[in-house]
Amino acid sequence: MTKRHSSKDDRQNYTKLDNDYVRNADKATNFKVQSRKRKMRRIVFFAVIPVIIIGFLLNVLAHQNETLAAKEKKKVEVEQQLAKLKEEQELLNLEITQLEDDEYIAKILRKEYFLSEEGEIIFALPKKEDKKDD
Repeated sequence: MTKRHSSKDDRQNYTKLDNDYVRNADKATNFKVQSRKRKMRRIVFFAVIPVIIIGFLLNVLAHQNETLAAKEKKKVEVEQQLAKLKEEQELLNLEITQLEDDEYIAKILRKEYFLSEEGEIIFALPKKEDKKDD
């Protein structure tokens, strides 16, 4: 039988026996320690991985919320622009229908180009701005 010397403290010297029982006890102790380490690693792994996944999902959610808010803002702007364009289109359609009427065209020509009908006299009055300058 071989003896091993081991000391944890300089004041305490003891001899550890090197036989089957001691080796089996050491193996059992080491197995328990290794088993605890594996359990702790599993616990840490299964605690850290979900936290990382949840963090990633929260990041994606925040990014999607920002994107959605920007798109909703853009949608409101486009809807306002669409309303303006529809108004403008209605005005243009009204103008088209008016320009198809001969009486309306004659009225515009008399107003813009000072044309007159037979026997009509046109008087050009000064504008209000011209009176203030005098």
